[in-house]
Amino acid sequence: MFKKTAYINASVYTMEKEGDKCSAFVVEDGKFVYCGTDEEARVLADEVVDLGGKTVLPGLIDTHQHLYSSASNLVKLTLDKVRSMKELKEVVREYAKTVPAGEWIYGFGFDNEFFTDTKEMPTKFDLDEACADHPVLLSRSCMHFFSANSLALKMAGIDRNFKPEVEGNVVFGADGEPTGVVCDAAGAKIAGLIPDKLATLEAKKDVLEQAIRELNTHGLTGVHPIQGRHVELMEYMDAYQALKDEGRLTARIYLGYDELPNCCIRTGLGDEMVKYGFYKLFVDGNLGGRTAALLEPYSDDPNAVGLCNYTQDEFTALVRAAYQRNIQVGTHVIGDRAADMLTTAIETVYNEDPKPDPRFRMIHMTVLNEDIIQRISRLPVIIDTQPLFIHTDMPWMYDRVGERSKYVNPWGRLLKEGMILTGGSDAPGTGHDPWEGIYAIVNRKDLGGTPDGGWYPENCVSVYEALRMYTANAAYSSFEEDIKGTIKEGKLADFVVLDEDIFKMDPMKIKDIKVRATYLGGKAVYERG
Repeated sequence: MFKKTAYINASVYTMEKEGDKCSAFVVEDGKFVYCGTDEEARVLADEVVDLGGKTVLPGLIDTHQHLYSSASNLVKLTLDKVRSMKELKEVVREYAKTVPAGEWIYGFGFDNEFFTDTKEMPTKFDLDEACADHPVLLSRSCMHFFSANSLALKMAGIDRNFKPEVEGNVVFGADGEPTGVVCDAAGAKIAGLIPDKLATLEAKKDVLEQAIRELNTHGLTGVHPIQGRHVELMEYMDAYQALKDEGRLTARIYLGYDELPNCCIRTGLGDEMVKYGFYKLFVDGNLGGRTAALLEPYSDDPNAVGLCNYTQDEFTALVRAAYQRNIQVGTHVIGDRAADMLTTAIETVYNEDPKPDPRFRMIHMTVLNEDIIQRISRLPVIIDTQPLFIHTDMPWMYDRVGERSKYVNPWGRLLKEGMILTGGSDAPGTGHDPWEGIYAIVNRKDLGGTPDGGWYPENCVSVYEALRMYTANAAYSSFEEDIKGTIKEGKLADFVVLDEDIFKMDPMKIKDIKVRATYLGGKAVYERG
């Protein structure tokens, strides 16, 4: 017999529908068994917790993280606070003094677009100046671009005669020599040389537990970690399962992998804590490095249209292979040419064999156009958004795509077309605080509050719609809407307690929300002291 605990005297937004509220609920055996009044909850319960008028929401779910990469950054040189090339050199130079002679220095998190003295990527010359006697590799926050010093390039065999696996993955100077700026597969090639400080399962478990505990402090009770093997963004299901078995896993995991399983499993294998989710494909690159595939040239480089990783036929065949095995497909697309390719692939395989509920996941879908919007509105798709791209990308977006900016992340328009959107962070590429993401969706402003009125404010969404993206819609994206995502009898008791009412506060202050407590299956996994 399980104890029934009533939580009363609260402002509970169930997220079942807009405005739906109650003042109390009862939890038994990890699930909500009653939602309603204080009086009835008291009658049903063995114990009562008075929440003192606090606001309660369903636990939040991040539908796009590279969670192990975030966790592994705990043992790297952190550069996310660096705001100039000069400062980056100083940080690397000082850090090198603490590292044994000849040992690799692996840094993460700088964003040159926020540098105050230059917007250029660090080159081997910059890094050699800071540290020439250690091999150095620094990953940009986007996780697509890297900077390497001369010693790191030499150890990886990247010289003037090197032929990149993908054209454009290595930047060469006018003298024909590599500059030290590399991306994607070439960056992964160098990263693969660095000794793994987290080689053991125990080490992986420890950093993952630490990283997930940090997510709990922001109200997150679910995460969709995604592997990108070709860019060294790994995930380890055995580590998550072991944490679950040991009672150390404090968020529900739905995994995406960029390789098809070599055995006959399909989406949903697992349990309420750890599940196999979807097949992740990458069509193109990113806008920052002009590798996102566009239909028309970049506004600031008429010779560049970006890169596609596949031909249309190759890509459609990969989507078909997963679809035929009842494996959900999630695809990274940034440019409109990549979005067109994905839309065409889905149209092709779905029309060949219309299955009742495939829920194709279109990840990022950054630059769109009218034709693509109309076509995807007729397909069984979900759009996985990363709202903090507004903060990181907005300062230079117009330079890249000009007037096409009005079709960049058009979230409000997509909602008006009846599409289902979810919210994620793409951490560690951006911050993992979901309240900052909700702020960005609602206001269409960077974290500094600009621009006035919002960036293409017609695409702002309401607080309710934004929260749905992190709750009910996120649960729907993993075929779990019947067990989580809202506060309802019979669902898992994942919920978050806030001091302030997000529906009544100044929308500009949403990014500053601090969570009072986070509960997973009715058990507190975080409580603020």
